Amino acid sequence: MSFKSLSIQDSYIAIEEGALIIDVREESEFNEAHIKNSILIPLSEITAKKVNEINPDNRKIIIHCRSGKRSKVAANVLISQNYSGEILEIDSGILGWIDSRLPVISNN
Repeated sequence: MSFKSLSIQDSYIAIEEGALIIDVREESEFNEAHIKNSILIPLSEITAKKVNEINPDNRKIIIHCRSGKRSKVAANVLISQNYSGEILEIDSGILGWIDSRLPVISNN
């Protein structure tokens, strides 16, 4: 099992097609800016069990962080725990998303 790193454009398409968005940053980062409908599971808390609980229909998941480093670690954590669903990740993180002028939500 492996994961696929996506460009911003391909990430946007995957999200439009129904991929479940998992944000692995910390809560303070999430509150500053996050992608609509994303679910916060910080990297330190991510497990295959948690993802299965929030994704009972086994939709594709797309993981992101700030710049793309933590999302790759999170994907590898899920793979090491035998997560069986399809794993995508935003290669350039939310920084790339914002640089591409795509919308974000702020809780601040």
